[in-house]
Amino acid sequence: MEMNVRGSTAVPLMLCWMLLLLLSPVSTRPGGISERESAAHHSHHHSHHHHSYHHHHHSHTNSTRCVNGHLRSDHTCVCHPCWDGPSCTTYVDLYAPRFLVHAATAVLPLNATGVVYRAWSTDEDLGLTCPLGPGESARCPCASVTYQLFAPPGDRHFQLDPVSGILSRPPPSPTLPKLHPGATYTYKLMVQGTPVPGQVTELLYDLLDLRIYVSADYVKKIPWT
Repeated sequence: MEMNVRGSTAVPLMLCWMLLLLLSPVSTRPGGISERESAAHHSHHHSHHHHSYHHHHHSHTNSTRCVNGHLRSDHTCVCHPCWDGPSCTTYVDLYAPRFLVHAATAVLPLNATGVVYRAWSTDEDLGLTCPLGPGESARCPCASVTYQLFAPPGDRHFQLDPVSGILSRPPPSPTLPKLHPGATYTYKLMVQGTPVPGQVTELLYDLLDLRIYVSADYVKKIPWT
């Protein structure tokens, strides 16, 4: 009778010992997550975080492009003069070119050739929008100008250089119209900004009224001749 009692007591002890053996290889952390599961979860989270950061950094770097400027270390653009915007693609022309005078008269002899008149203009973008001085920083497209001559239909007495603003009389030729003594030729000169690719705003301009008078005794009016 005594041995049966001991045997019946050993069976529950044996079961408890076996359960401990089964549970001992895997310990748990607070919240019911095992070390093995926690390590796997941490590894996946770290890998996902690293991939996400790399993708974001790569995308951010490629998305910033300075078309008319240069990129700084903080991924912002420093635009060249006359350009603005996040990627330096907005053309800015703040000041219109201006003639120094808006009405002029030139007196010519009958046989005049060469330079007849030179138009002078200024543009405040040079010095205000753009810095003065040599080097790349001195490039100022919004201060660059071109000149245009408006003449009556068929009038080919004079030619205008669009870059320098010099109006000249070509050398004599069978196709060149002759000047008439006492005649006055009237023209309009226009100075305007130079167009740039991607510009959407209208060009700023200014006008000058020019009269050219042809004198038969032009030489006699010059005191030192």
